[in-house]
Amino acid sequence: MLKKFLGLLALIVALNFSVANAAIQPVTDRAKLLKPTEIELLNQRIRNIEQAHKIKIGVTFVKTVGGRDMVTASNDFLDKNFANGANGGIILLVAMDERKYEMSTDRRMREIITDYDGIPFLKDKFQSDLSAGNYYNAANNFVNGVDELLTYYETNGVAYGELKPGEIDPIVAFVAFVTAIVLSVIIRSILISSMSNIHHAMVALDYLQKKTVKLTEDRDTFLFMTVKRRPRSSGGKSGGGHGGGGHGGGGGSF
Repeated sequence: MLKKFLGLLALIVALNFSVANAAIQPVTDRAKLLKPTEIELLNQRIRNIEQAHKIKIGVTFVKTVGGRDMVTASNDFLDKNFANGANGGIILLVAMDERKYEMSTDRRMREIITDYDGIPFLKDKFQSDLSAGNYYNAANNFVNGVDELLTYYETNGVAYGELKPGEIDPIVAFVAFVTAIVLSVIIRSILISSMSNIHHAMVALDYLQKKTVKLTEDRDTFLFMTVKRRPRSSGGKSGGGHGGGGHGGGGGSF
């Protein structure tokens, strides 16, 4: 009897351990889009990247999110399963019924993969494959893109798209160049005008000879006038972020 009890207890522990391991796998394919060999290849690739960069990566294909908002669903899935990376976590959630995808980053990862530059970079990596139905390639390219962005950050000390220390913003440089040209033209005009004893009159009356014209009325007449009114802002500010909680990310349709 005791042996049966111990055997049953060992079986329960083994089953729980298996379920726990299955729950924390990097790749979850509830939509049955990937082959078992493809899932294993992706899992191994992700584990290598996670170990190299001390992060967490998740890729999840689902048939539906049950009518939930994609941003909320992806943030929740990230927080429950991939939020314990030392340098942050990121997931890709794909919902097949709506043909939508969403990426979510936690607060730390958002500093490395920014919403403005990093997320668009990842979209360009995998979105075309999603649209074409190449789901393994899409997942693999997403994972490789994350690896590239993390490597860039570790190599340069800044996130992809941000200026390196000592680097000059080309837009700022262009504005400074244009400003310098405008100022030089103004200064040149001032110097030229100061070299002549003939000056332009400030108003039209200065061109008239005294006592030859007598104005009897002074009035301004407007031919056209358009008045536009807009309501004043209440002064409130909208909250930033990817659904709140310090999350980042972005998504789209395919």
